[in-house]
This record gives sequence, C-alpha cells and structure tokens, in this order.
Amino acid sequence: MSAARTVAGRTVGMLALLRGDPSADSTVPPSGATGHLTTLAAAAMALLALIAIAAAQTAGRVADDWAGALDGAATLEIAADPATAETAAERALMILRETPGIDSARRIGADEARALLAPWMGDTSMLADADLPLMLAVEEAPELDRAALELRLAGEFDDAVYLRHDRWSGTVTAAAGRLRLLALGALALTFVVTAAVVTLAARAALAMNRPVIATLRLIGAQDSYIARAFVRRFTLRTLLGAALGTGAGTALLLALASGGALPAAAPTGPAGWLALLAVPPAFGLLAFAATRAAAFHELRRVR
Repeated sequence: MSAARTVAGRTVGMLALLRGDPSADSTVPPSGATGHLTTLAAAAMALLALIAIAAAQTAGRVADDWAGALDGAATLEIAADPATAETAAERALMILRETPGIDSARRIGADEARALLAPWMGDTSMLADADLPLMLAVEEAPELDRAALELRLAGEFDDAVYLRHDRWSGTVTAAAGRLRLLALGALALTFVVTAAVVTLAARAALAMNRPVIATLRLIGAQDSYIARAFVRRFTLRTLLGAALGTGAGTALLLALASGGALPAAAPTGPAGWLALLAVPPAFGLLAFAATRAAAFHELRRVR
C-alpha cells in the first residue's frame, strides 16, 4: 500500500508539474545542450526498451507455440530391411491404431524423412529411399499408457525406438525463460541509464545557473520554486524523447513483422500494446523522480 501511495503521489505531482509555473519557467535560463542531450538519450533508451519488451514477449510466444506443437507428438523408428520395410510399416501402423490413447499414426514419406535428417546430415538428396529409416509420426492422447506401448513395440520389432517430442519442450521453455530474463535485464538497464543521464544533465544545468540561483534566493525564492522549473523542463524533455523513441521502435517492430523478418515481433493483444505504450509515462515518472532528487541535492550544495 505504501508503494502504491508513493507512485500515486508522484504521478499526481508530475501531472501538476506539467501544467507549469510561467514565472518560474521565465526566471530560470534555458538548459542548452544538456536539455537536448536528455531528449536524445531518452529517445535512444525508449527505443531499446521497446526492443527489450518485444524480445521478452516474442520469447514467450515462441516457447508457447513450440510447446504446443510438441505436446503429444512422437516418432517411431524401426530398423527394417528394405525387403521387409512395407510389412513392418503396416504391422506398426496396425499396432498403433489399435492402441487406446493413440489419436493418429502415419508413415513418414521419403521426402519428409530427408527433411528431418537434413539438420544433422546436411545434404540428404543423395540418399536412396532404401537407405532411409522407417519412421512413423504419432499423435498421442493424454490417456495413453506409454510404458505398455513401448513394451509391445519392443516385443514386435528389434531396435524399435519410440521418441516423444515433448521431452524437448522443457528445454525450449527453459531457453525462452532465460531469453526473457535477459530481455528484462536489458529493459531495467535502459531505465538505469536514463535515470543517470537525466540526473547528470539536471545537475549540470543547476551548476551552470548558480549565479541565478543565488540571486533568486536573495530576493526570497524558495528552493521548491527554483527546482520546479528545472524538474518540469527535464521531465518534459524526457517525455518527448521517450515518445519519439517509442514511435520509432513501434514502427520498427511492425516493419519487421510485416516484412516477414520476425513475424512474432509485433505486439499482440491489449497487454502487448499496453506494455509498449507504458514506456513514455514510465520514463516521465523516472525523469520526474530523478530530476527532483538531483535538483534538491544540488540546491543544498549551493549556499
């Protein structure tokens, strides 16, 4: 609850700050190059943040697709002589189709077998049909007694290998999880770098305007009045840069998806789009907090 109140308070404070104080804005000189650097850095970091978010979402979707495709799939490979291959195939298909828990079974053709072997053997076009192993594609149902099926196949055929594909789904899911963590780490790094750049830019702007700050204090200006213009200026510049970076990143992701280079890159569903659209407000809140802390820290040093 306290964390929620803090975020809500900062959000209200930032919205009030964005309305501005014309007198404070006109009193404090422009930030110059530091302000432009803040906008550029925010745009670059927002673009990288979008790529990180898209990578995390893509990893999750690809893992789900792979796990769904592998779920219930299996392959039966039988070592058979070319002369007895047809008889063995018919016998295996009969056993599989009469086994409770087998949804479907079919023999894998020569061209499909070559495609399956290509990642391990390279060019398989020189392999004759007789040289290819006898393989059958199987679709299992959850109620299948795999142990009983494997025992029967072992009794019927020598060197029969029944391989379930979903054994690889754990590996795919784990790899996707590590990629997602890496993407989230990159996302966190963009926020850290943005906070550092905004803090350094705000401190530099305050340091350059020390004579102005001293004069304002002599005429009775409070630190909150002085800080308000700096905080508003850098918050708006960060929001502008983050909005530009978000627009560029969204266009890049949509181009990659529509061009076929990375079809899963485009966000899907309300949650996917909301994650992208949340980047500029998140950067704005970050800039507000970082600039406010930097402003009051620097003002305490100017005495």
